[in-house]
Amino acid sequence: PIPDDLADICLSAFSSNSVNSPELQKEVFSILQSLDVEIRENVICKHTEYNIDAVVLLKNGSEIAVDVDDPTNYVGREPTGSTVLKRRQLKVLGKRPLMSIPYWKWNELNSREEKQNFLEAEIKTILSETK
Repeated sequence: PIPDDLADICLSAFSSNSVNSPELQKEVFSILQSLDVEIRENVICKHTEYNIDAVVLLKNGSEIAVDVDDPTNYVGREPTGSTVLKRRQLKVLGKRPLMSIPYWKWNELNSREEKQNFLEAEIKTILSETK
């Protein structure tokens, strides 16, 4: 068994990092929509069978898979093994680029404008890497 004082510390640390994943996704999707893109939510990748939080359809016809990562996808700020594997397989087999949005990066952004700028920059980076 874990000593009570250590259990309290662990519980406190876990609780302070908790994020309501559906609310996080909802906020990310709302801000993506403000960028004037089409969004399909909860898409199953036909090549890997992974659930993708969303696929963003850009005006130029490009598609980007979006994975909004909550604390269960990380140990500290490092992705878990299953998260790394999913990302790798989606990038190689998924037939579209992947944009991962870590909850802790998102939470560091203070305003809607900062979040829009973050998403725009991520999309531009992905598009420049796929050319």
